[in-house]
Amino acid sequence: MSKLDELKEKNKDLIIHSLDDSEFKKYGIVYSGYDLSELNKYMDKVSISDTNSYVVDNDKIEATKIIKDIERDIYAGMSVSAGECLGHCNSFSAIEFHQGSEVNITFTDVVMALGKRSDIENQEYNAEKHAELFFIPKGTVFEMYSDTLHYSPIEVEKSGFKAIVIVLQGTNQILPDHFKSSNRMVVKKNKFQLAHKTRTDKISQGILPGVLGKLIEVNSI
Repeated sequence: MSKLDELKEKNKDLIIHSLDDSEFKKYGIVYSGYDLSELNKYMDKVSISDTNSYVVDNDKIEATKIIKDIERDIYAGMSVSAGECLGHCNSFSAIEFHQGSEVNITFTDVVMALGKRSDIENQEYNAEKHAELFFIPKGTVFEMYSDTLHYSPIEVEKSGFKAIVIVLQGTNQILPDHFKSSNRMVVKKNKFQLAHKTRTDKISQGILPGVLGKLIEVNSI
């Protein structure tokens, strides 16, 4: 039985697509031909802890050939930030998007819950109604388009998840103290986010509780 089949068996109430399914085409694209060996050596040394960790800019990762190649091929020479994202997550408890695509590289199998920005109405998004789940195998390089709603990778196995996140430089950085915007979805530089009502930690920070519907949860294998 494949990992995807095992996952489906543990989550019979959910529809989990593969990247080969046509449903993924509106959200992004998968790339092949990139040599992950240099990054594999680095990520093998990075341990998953009990708490989630996301490093926006990691100089060692950004110096690798593959990141330079992605900067050239996918971002057409625009400067990018790249860093590791790892930890534990089993639900789609928030949504976010950026101006400009995000590229992820997976170092464990993960599930991504994805949606479209056009389904946000009045700063609310019904994830239960609109979001779709995709199984993404270890070693995948994939782009999520600018209008694709996403959040943290969801772990397939109880040991957690590992990925590298690549975004346009400046994205996900802390806003200056004097920054003010009439758009209440702005939470960091080039980061627009809404949270599910269960994320009281985010709501207490001022993030809008705009993710509606039953919380999407995935049982790991």
